[in-house]
Amino acid sequence: MDNEHLFIMLDECVAFAKEQLSKSQSLDSFAMVLESDNNVRSIVIDEQDAALRYEAFLEVLRDEAKAETITAMALLSNVTIPEHFSPAVSSGIRIHVEERDFKSENKLSARLLYVPYQLYKTEGEEEVHIHLHDPIPVGLPCEVFV
Repeated sequence: MDNEHLFIMLDECVAFAKEQLSKSQSLDSFAMVLESDNNVRSIVIDEQDAALRYEAFLEVLRDEAKAETITAMALLSNVTIPEHFSPAVSSGIRIHVEERDFKSENKLSARLLYVPYQLYKTEGEEEVHIHLHDPIPVGLPCEVFV
């Protein structure tokens, strides 16, 4: 798989998360996938309960990975970043990323990216802005592409 397409998907994920946080100051879990033809697609889940929603996303993503219709996935959620990672701030977007490289003997990789963020308003404005800090990468065993 070409890393350029993976980065495009991740950029779209972060842009969507920033937009949702700026508009509502909250972030519901969501997922995007990179299809075999390099198209990026969002996954829709109707579950409202946060824990059940995350698990439902994992189930759908596992099914798509087994069917080999996707080469990568990103599952985002709003989290408090664990203190042992020494984040700039505790509020964060956790991005669970997994990918399969069909060209390299089905090589798999998985990681978490914690992206610390701060919401703020500029004096005299009602619009909420978001400041993203440097991401914190963490190794992870594959949960979707197994």
